[in-house]
Amino acid sequence: MAKYIPTEEEQKAMQWCIKNDIKVAVLPTKFGLKVDINNRGKKTVSPNTYTNAEALKKCWELYLYIYKKYWYV
Repeated sequence: MAKYIPTEEEQKAMQWCIKNDIKVAVLPTKFGLKVDINNRGKKTVSPNTYTNAEALKKCWELYLYIYKKYWYV
C-alpha cells in the first residue's frame, strides 16, 4: 500500500480545520471509499469513490483547500 506523507502546510491546515470544527473523513461503501466533509454540522459526501491511497490524499487536499479558502480570505 502506498503511503502519503503530508506536508507541514497540510498538517497546519488540518489543525486549523479541526480547531474550527471542520472535519474530513473517509466513508467505506460497497464500491470503494468516499470522502465526507463535516463543516460545523453541515455534511457533504463526495460523489466519487476512491482507493485507500487516493482517499487519504484527497482528505489532505481538502483540508488544505478549506484552510486556504477560509483563512486566506
